[in-house]
Amino acid sequence: MAKITVNEAAAPVHVDQKPRFETIQDSKGRTIQLRKLGPLEQGRVVMAVGGDTAGNQTYMSGFALPAAMVVYIDDTGFGLPQSQKQIDAVLSELGEEGMNAINEHFLKKYETAKAEADAKALQEGLGAEQAAAKN
Repeated sequence: MAKITVNEAAAPVHVDQKPRFETIQDSKGRTIQLRKLGPLEQGRVVMAVGGDTAGNQTYMSGFALPAAMVVYIDDTGFGLPQSQKQIDAVLSELGEEGMNAINEHFLKKYETAKAEADAKALQEGLGAEQAAAKN
């Protein structure tokens, strides 16, 4: 019987230089680490809460998805919630202080992104005006 040897070239390893988690502090002094949810994780959260609850946009964007983003509160780790009870447990652990910290974090990110977009739009607008003035 013939002997076959297969040599595979090692695929290049992609190293993501960005931090894996975003870290914030709440008013209790707790360190909360948040993960970014991809489409698969978001879909799993929708399945965890169930169809009726998933249709409630306020609950999903204000409570369920932020709770699913929590990886650590101090040294306590949290996996991706697989049920409504697990989401409730994270929300309970976060409390008002943790949720306020998460909401403030996302508000700051939104304001920064908006300011950058406004500055870019203004710069592009000035560039178009200058180009028109030359003609």
